[in-house]
Amino acid sequence: MKIDGFAAQQLFQIQNKAAVEGLNVGELIQGRVLAMENGMLLLRLLDGSSLTAKVPEGFDLLPGTLLTLQIGETAGDQITARIVDGDAPPRQESAAENTLSQIARQLQTFGAKATGDMVSKVLSLLENHPGLDMEKAAFLTANGMESDPAMLATALKLANREFNLAGNLQALSRSLAESLSAADRADVEELLRTLMFRMEMAQAVRELAGRLADVHNGVSREDLALGGGIKLLLTRELLNALKGSLNAYEPLDTEKLFEVLQKALSNLKASKAMPGGGLNIPDEQLKEILHDFIRTTEGIRLKTAEMFRQEKPDVQKILESVFEKAYTRIEDDGASSIDLNDKLETLKEILQLASESARLAGERGSHAIRPVVQELTDALRFFSQVNTYHVFMHIPLVIREQQTIGELYIMKRKPGKGRINPKQFTLFISLHTQNLGLVETFLNASHGCLTIHFRVESQELADFVRAHHKELYEALGKKGYKLAEMKCRVLESEPVNLVSAGKITESVLGMNARFDLRI
Repeated sequence: MKIDGFAAQQLFQIQNKAAVEGLNVGELIQGRVLAMENGMLLLRLLDGSSLTAKVPEGFDLLPGTLLTLQIGETAGDQITARIVDGDAPPRQESAAENTLSQIARQLQTFGAKATGDMVSKVLSLLENHPGLDMEKAAFLTANGMESDPAMLATALKLANREFNLAGNLQALSRSLAESLSAADRADVEELLRTLMFRMEMAQAVRELAGRLADVHNGVSREDLALGGGIKLLLTRELLNALKGSLNAYEPLDTEKLFEVLQKALSNLKASKAMPGGGLNIPDEQLKEILHDFIRTTEGIRLKTAEMFRQEKPDVQKILESVFEKAYTRIEDDGASSIDLNDKLETLKEILQLASESARLAGERGSHAIRPVVQELTDALRFFSQVNTYHVFMHIPLVIREQQTIGELYIMKRKPGKGRINPKQFTLFISLHTQNLGLVETFLNASHGCLTIHFRVESQELADFVRAHHKELYEALGKKGYKLAEMKCRVLESEPVNLVSAGKITESVLGMNARFDLRI
């Protein structure tokens, strides 16, 4: 690369102000040169947006050059910027300047603004934690975790692949079974019976909300994308309405329950909180759906009561039924449906059970339970706070009766936490399997076309995956997607981790992936 005629005082004049909206003088942005023509520069920023700038006469840059620009003072009504770093900087930076430039680039990689305050936080982390590298320090700062010791420890475990949600759940299940089997029967029944009833009812309410949302969308002709939001709203309202109306011990008062549900849904019929101005379901159809739900509720009450009829309940079997709800099942005929919000709520219920069990377990049992509970609690909090990815989560899986873990990252094309466009997103999945070992999957969706790249542990496995591209093509077709390209290669470098996932995914898939049906 060459940079001709560059001097520190030469300024770029940014044409599209929206690209740098919200940035202040002195802040840094980074991007890659797409084109230079007639004194105009087109730059692709790391968040996927584009920036156009007028450059000084005689200035030249090759496409592909990676630049760091610093926002300058406005000239009239024109926003300006200057180069502070490039692939081949025109002057030798000092060691301090080089460190600051590297930190700025790392922060921008994670979607954070490289302000002086953010850079200072990264420097402080590096100073106070000598074993921490710059990439991890920038990740923690970009996610607002630089002053939280628990999140620092969790991030390092995840980045070093030392945390396994499924393994923690297995250890917790064993500890609870041992502790509760020796506890007072009345206390154990109160704890487990109430928990099981509450979890089963929460699932039934979510299913009820889903059914109501489907009917509402059909009657109102709402866009299907609204269904998820309506379901969450209905679930929340119904759960609030049912508080105090149900418990695991008293016989069901069907008339009272029907009235409670009908009142809650009647309020939503005229609620501004509902998309489209209110819940739209014909009365007769609503009555039928509610009566079905009441029959389900009675079945749940009888089922939970049955588990405690014998003199000594099978605590281990009961716990297995509770923990099973945290897993997603994958069998030969496919995977069960998964709602990440539902799974998170299930995990929170399990942690609540564990905390209450620690009180009944005595000193020895409590000592075994509490460290696992703390690690899982920190992990769930971490999953909810990470904003580098639209979604980051460990998902416990059961594949052909074998428990394992999947690591899921969903990345949007543009910054923000709004709804994911099902036709435009990037996905990374890291999956541990019994027979295939580690399988890394990089997926890019663009207008319904998918590019998928796999990385596996041996050439034999790579050949196996390639041989089954037809089955993958057909399975994706049933979901409304077209497989445009599939590649599979042997994993020759370190597996992807929490910190490197975005950068490696972009590298594997390519920033400007094209779809030309090369199957």
